[in-house]
Amino acid sequence: MKIINNLNCRVHSTNVQDKKMAGAKTNITEKKFKLTFFPFKMSIDVQGGSTILEAVRQLQLPLKASCGGKGSCGDCLIKILAGNYKVKASAALSQELIDKGYALACQTKVTSDLTVQLPQFEELSIKTVHDSQFFESHREKISGQFEVNPPLKKINLNLPQPTIDDNYSDLRRLQRELQKKYVCTRIKCEYSVLKKLAQIIRQNQGKISVVFSNLDSLPTILDVRGQEENQGLYGLAIDIGTTTIVLQLVNLENGKISETVFSYNQQLKCGEDVIARINYAQKPGHLEELQELIIQSINNLIAKAITSARILAKDIYLASISGNTTMIHLLLKLEPNYIRLAPYVSTINQVPVLLSRDLGLKMNEEGRVHCSPLVGSYVGGDITAGLLATPLYGHSQKVSLFIDAGTNGELVIGNKDWLMTCACSIGPAFEGSGIIRCGMPATAGAIENLKIKADGQIEYRVINGLKPKGLCGSGLVDLLAELFYGGYIDRHGKFNLKKDKKRFKETETGLGFLIEKADNCYWAKDLFLTENEISNLIRSKAAVYSACSFLLKKLGLNSTQLENIYLAGGFGQYLNIENAIRIGLLPDIDRNKFHYLGNSSLLGAYLILLSNNNMQLAEEIADKMTYIELNTEPQYMDEFMAALFLPHTDIDLFPSLKGELDVK
Repeated sequence: MKIINNLNCRVHSTNVQDKKMAGAKTNITEKKFKLTFFPFKMSIDVQGGSTILEAVRQLQLPLKASCGGKGSCGDCLIKILAGNYKVKASAALSQELIDKGYALACQTKVTSDLTVQLPQFEELSIKTVHDSQFFESHREKISGQFEVNPPLKKINLNLPQPTIDDNYSDLRRLQRELQKKYVCTRIKCEYSVLKKLAQIIRQNQGKISVVFSNLDSLPTILDVRGQEENQGLYGLAIDIGTTTIVLQLVNLENGKISETVFSYNQQLKCGEDVIARINYAQKPGHLEELQELIIQSINNLIAKAITSARILAKDIYLASISGNTTMIHLLLKLEPNYIRLAPYVSTINQVPVLLSRDLGLKMNEEGRVHCSPLVGSYVGGDITAGLLATPLYGHSQKVSLFIDAGTNGELVIGNKDWLMTCACSIGPAFEGSGIIRCGMPATAGAIENLKIKADGQIEYRVINGLKPKGLCGSGLVDLLAELFYGGYIDRHGKFNLKKDKKRFKETETGLGFLIEKADNCYWAKDLFLTENEISNLIRSKAAVYSACSFLLKKLGLNSTQLENIYLAGGFGQYLNIENAIRIGLLPDIDRNKFHYLGNSSLLGAYLILLSNNNMQLAEEIADKMTYIELNTEPQYMDEFMAALFLPHTDIDLFPSLKGELDVK
């Protein structure tokens, strides 16, 4: 990147041709330029000389500017991928970052078309977001069946040519041949198939390949091609998360995963959690926008997967989708407002099988879309599908607990005979939300494990070995536990300033604990955790523990009676169980009872894609669940308030820690 001094500004140019433009005397303010922002792929035309922050605000993209655009906070950091721009020097932006193409949106003026990346949402490198280690080693024990028996089949037929004596219609002769293989009296055929049927049969001398579905009320012919076309039969397993979307392209003939791709959910620009998006949807045209964003996110992943796998979109005939109740409502453009209003009722729980073309998904036009059944306003298809990937529903006697901790925390307790479920509002503290300034997702540059040594030095491990950019959920759990057991904070989360005065410094948002100095950090800014942020972390951990405690008491059980605890979601993957117990996030039971599942929602969607039996089992699980709405339970608030201490107000609930806690 070429940098040319120009008074108090720097003019940046990303290629040779741009150098000439940068030095031209044309009045830039008389021109309009196109700005494109990634990963949202949103564009806007702006007046030359305007700042990038102005464009960001017009598009309502998720980019903070705490200082009001003065260039002092460094929050509005962006990365210029292509184009010319003029940037002012700022104490909040190091020369090292400028040389890498970073700039502050509030201090950067547009002098050409620009392609801009929001660093907070850089290309995902989330560690094993589709991890399936537990699934791979427990295939025979999980509740779902690992079998390749999808509700769609590809059948090769040698259709007899019509004769004077056998002069039935092409469709009747096709139905007759299919009925020889399947015991059914009636078979439907899609209109798109009828339009090409006569030609396909005659061009291929009756040697045809038929895609046949059992998903509809009647067995249905979805497609017909010549056998020599080498027609594929593929499906999609899709987990629609509030923050990320993960998609697997699956060969339905052998069950093998061809590609796994993932990206941010582009709805993030409309709000970081489900409540924010429900509120956003209430404005005219916004529900349509939210649906378009989620469909666009999925279609981008489909394009990426089929390009890598070298197949055609028309070879994809089935999509199995799991997601929370709000995400499914937004996908289907259904009114979500009553999910958050008493008595907390969703529009639909059992979603009928849909046509891909009705949603605008870029797969075969006759493709079918199945959504995992929902249970309640805050317990969705990600949970019913996720339970398929656990042994929980396979036992009649043993009682186990399932926890999926994201922005919302969903819990299920029970066995094959009964299930009870609830959801708690964890908030995005452990997911790298802006409410924790040093927080970030589990991507490259995140501190994932941390320990404070006896001499006060901090040891940590960073994903991909970069300089630290921040801390992901597992790193924040470690930090909170280390601060507490190291004596840096008390049971209320308040700083003990006598412990190590060098570690406590004033920040813009209050007194903070210094994790790492600016010189050693990727963004050249000190990494801090403030008392207010510690309070947010304590509230988040309290939400999970109190929901667990409430369910157990509702059933007359205690945590020691749990056979296993299954942890799902990206948050739990690198979680130090001991530290999670030390802060009161998880119950104090035998550590061998904890099992990490990985992305159980995706695994469940995959199992449903593979087998019609799993599809029916997910519906059975949903029907068996008793859903408890915590918002209407006064006793839950008592449990929550009791958990707002480290680890809890009742020390007897943590017997293995009692010796350490007695001295605090």
